Amino acid sequence: MRTIIASLALLFSAGLATSQTEKINFRTLALNKTKLPELWVAASGKAVPISFSNSQPSAALKADKGSPLKIYKTPLDEKGKPTDTSPTLVELPATSSILLLGWMEEEKTSFLAVADPFTTAKSDDWLVINATKKPLTIQIGATAPTLTLEPNTQQAVKCTSPVGEGAATTVASQQADGSWKTVYTSSWPVYADQRGLVLVSQTG
Repeated sequence: MRTIIASLALLFSAGLATSQTEKINFRTLALNKTKLPELWVAASGKAVPISFSNSQPSAALKADKGSPLKIYKTPLDEKGKPTDTSPTLVELPATSSILLLGWMEEEKTSFLAVADPFTTAKSDDWLVINATKKPLTIQIGATAPTLTLEPNTQQAVKCTSPVGEGAATTVASQQADGSWKTVYTSSWPVYADQRGLVLVSQTG
């Protein structure tokens, strides 16, 4: 799999966009602690390495905008071109700013791109992501309305809880019989200079 094939490198080189290509702004975030392999995306004719942490989103990155987004999984050749002939294709939402989620599932690398206007969002512009296989309801703030999110969806939320006082939060999951079970309760801090990113995922 690590064999360098010149013709494939040329094909990749021809497919890389020029510096004039429209870009997608993105950050990465891992759903769990499993280590992902070396990964790359194309940006202005170059291969850009991307990595995933499960503690917080990465710094802002840019890639050539196109749906699907191509993610290459193998090391680069001596010319700095990926040798991966079957990149993972990730469908992108119709936006210029995304959060790219990554995780390992039975030794397979999986990704999900969700709209996230992090370049323009204010501190009260929170984002809630349901990366589970069940519908969820979530309430952020004791007097805030309850949100319902289907599996693999996200929703922008205005956090109205006072800065410095915290937001009482409850998350419930829909069970097989249609009932709802509370799976998480807490009080989350609310900062004047930081927005909240809420990601609910499954283990097992």
